[in-house]
Amino acid sequence: MKMLPKHLIGFLIILLLFLAGCSGIRMISAPSTKDLYSNKFTEKIEGIKTQFKRGQIEEALKELQKMQEENLQPAEKALRRNLIGVIYFGKQNYEQAIFNFNQGLATSSEDASLTSQIRLNLGGSYFKLGMTEKAFEVMGEAPYESLSANDLVKFHKLKYRLANELGKDDVAIRSLIWTLSTKQKISELRIEPLYEILTNKFRKLDQTKKYKILEEYEKVAPFVVGYMSYLEAEKIYYSGRKDDARDMIRWTESNFGKYPEIQTLVKNFTFKVENYARLDTLTIGVILPLSGEKKSYGERALLGVDAALRDFQEKNPTLPEFKIIIKDSEGSGVVGAHQVKELVEKDYASVIIGGLFSLEATKEFEVAKRRGVFFVSLSQIFMNKEDKDHLLLEVPGSIESQVNQLFSSDIIKEFGPRAAIVFPESKRGQAYVNEFWRKSNLMSIPVTGVYSYDDKASDFREPVKNLLGLKYPRARKEEFKILEEIYSLEASRSTRRIQTLKPKIDFDWVFVPAYPLEAIQIIPSFTYFDAFNVPIIGGPSWRSQRLSRESYKFKSIFFVGDDVETISDELSQSFYNKYGKKLRLIELRSFDSMKIAMNLLNNGKFSSRDELDMAIRGLGKIDGQTGSWSLVEGVWLKKLASLHIRNGKISELLPKSEVPVGPAN
Repeated sequence: MKMLPKHLIGFLIILLLFLAGCSGIRMISAPSTKDLYSNKFTEKIEGIKTQFKRGQIEEALKELQKMQEENLQPAEKALRRNLIGVIYFGKQNYEQAIFNFNQGLATSSEDASLTSQIRLNLGGSYFKLGMTEKAFEVMGEAPYESLSANDLVKFHKLKYRLANELGKDDVAIRSLIWTLSTKQKISELRIEPLYEILTNKFRKLDQTKKYKILEEYEKVAPFVVGYMSYLEAEKIYYSGRKDDARDMIRWTESNFGKYPEIQTLVKNFTFKVENYARLDTLTIGVILPLSGEKKSYGERALLGVDAALRDFQEKNPTLPEFKIIIKDSEGSGVVGAHQVKELVEKDYASVIIGGLFSLEATKEFEVAKRRGVFFVSLSQIFMNKEDKDHLLLEVPGSIESQVNQLFSSDIIKEFGPRAAIVFPESKRGQAYVNEFWRKSNLMSIPVTGVYSYDDKASDFREPVKNLLGLKYPRARKEEFKILEEIYSLEASRSTRRIQTLKPKIDFDWVFVPAYPLEAIQIIPSFTYFDAFNVPIIGGPSWRSQRLSRESYKFKSIFFVGDDVETISDELSQSFYNKYGKKLRLIELRSFDSMKIAMNLLNNGKFSSRDELDMAIRGLGKIDGQTGSWSLVEGVWLKKLASLHIRNGKISELLPKSEVPVGPAN
């Protein structure tokens, strides 16, 4: 047999490792059932495996083929055939691989683990040939419980794909639970695309099947099942079956309370249900910084609140008047959080508007969430998606809303599918990058660069240099020398050139969730390193006078945010007539917040916080002055616009993307 070319050996090793991760194909680990394998055989196999690891694929195959089967025990014959099949699989000779795997199955019955691994490999081979039903049949007979934890995940990942293609949802759900069984944190689950698929499929089952699956997999994947049972209990409670929900909550706490995250969820839910049911549907709480350094901003927000209240009363003169209770946060998140507690426990506020600044907003929402009150935030809240819920509406558009627009079909079509992100090293930056990863994984969009920067630094060139592949010139030493010689021979060199190596741009666009002052310093770094016309996209804060003044220097600068050009002249003129001031962003967002709160409470009759909660869950969509929000996967996503900024002018690049109505499959 011909020796593989040397330059292909390394590639084949990488290919085999990749296939092992994706399709479950693998060489068997050292046999655990020692009495089935002689010492001589085991020693021979270890030598062959060493050859394989060194890239001596053909030599390894020859050694396996030279072994005489008549001298081998049944399990040894099976192991030999499995190894030969793996090598043929790596050569993409799936027919030969299948032949050898089937030969192995004929004598593997004494070793359950080996039998499962061969069936996994055989199923992967049939899958590669598009023989889905045959692959599913082969894997259905495997004693997979004997596999190691990692192999179990590979086995069920492939089995899920097969079941999903064949429309066997019951099997798909069970394989998904097995696949996720190693997860031990909610954050790990929520960034896993397969988890969203699992919850979507699980949601469609009738209640009896749900209970059966939860009980069946209680020991197999305790954390996953514990979290799923908590979410199901919460859903049952808000559907009105409160006794059933309490039974499930008790079962969840009893069986999965050892996990701190699940225990906290159960305690918070129980505490909320028992203590904060009472509300006054005409009382709205407003928390703003009305003293201290941020007083002027709080006063501007109050004008928006007042304008919305007057407008509502003028248009609805026969309706009862709302009671607006205004509290001072003093510019402190701790004080603001205390004011939330007071508004819920003493004033029975049904909705709370607050969080003019993000640090205050996060602390205020945390208290509001524990008490089950609807919180309308005037700024973004920098928390991961799994820490938010339907009782939070971020008026400027959440991180999730921004990233949803970034990965919209319009943006991908306009700029391309390869994304990169340069983000600040902060809680805010971490929230952005977590959601960026989650969404890209869910949509199978490649992220080719992820770099952070110190938001307290004065020079932001380093992360851009990393992104452009200029950080480690040794890796590009040969290219560097050639270019250096070329530039040294040029008759006249431009003083503009600041480096010899050309940037490697392996991305189509880059997201930079920086504040305007940071952005003004980061954006020029791309042209500094000769990366011209790279589409750079920011967030809503890029609608600023500071960035607008500098925009004449930049060409390919975009951001996602509200299309405030749609605000009616009538509203702007009415505001100016009443207060003698322009309707700016702070006033507009507070106006929007108050109108949303009043419309929500005016459109329903609620005698308890539970009823209001159920009503919010059932809305699906909320319309406001600055845009509309859709409830997707338990959080409110705002429909945002893709905008271009140039020479101080902002124009809409693309139509607003439609917010999806449910999780992607």
